[in-house]
Amino acid sequence: MSGDGATEQAAEYVPEKVKKAEKKLEENPYDLDAWSILIREAQNQPIDKARKTYERLVAQFPSSGRFWKLYIEAEVTILFYFSYIIRNIAN
Repeated sequence: MSGDGATEQAAEYVPEKVKKAEKKLEENPYDLDAWSILIREAQNQPIDKARKTYERLVAQFPSSGRFWKLYIEAEVTILFYFSYIIRNIAN
């Protein structure tokens, strides 16, 4: 059971730079430097964890094709991965 607690703590760990970026966004939701930090962090996370950040990003900047592209690429990458796995299992 102690292993479960360690897993939860690891899953809940938020880097200090991300905490600072979130605080900056509370003060100024259009702070592109803060968003850049969150985007880089999201790009290193599984899509199920990163999706919330991408959705916040495109909600804040709905007309930014660049940000929509980042989100779509993250979603499509996982779809290609699962498609590859399924094809290899089927063969």
